[in-house]
Amino acid sequence: MKFRPLALTSLVLFGAMVGCWVGFRAIGGQVGRDGSLREPFVLVPLGYLAGAAGLVCLGAAGANLRHDSRKDSRKD
Repeated sequence: MKFRPLALTSLVLFGAMVGCWVGFRAIGGQVGRDGSLREPFVLVPLGYLAGAAGLVCLGAAGANLRHDSRKDSRKD
């Protein structure tokens, strides 16, 4: 089996996405004494960004795999 760095990168990014969403749910929001809402909102866009980057890496890994399989079939 060949090492696929793009596939590994996409798995890491999907793991980061899940981690951001779990962290957002686990931390939760709190209302301060002055009535302001305090919540880890930065985890939401980071989760979306990690998911989008993971999809791009997964698509690139799939295209690379398809290109490699076509190149291998032409050798025959």
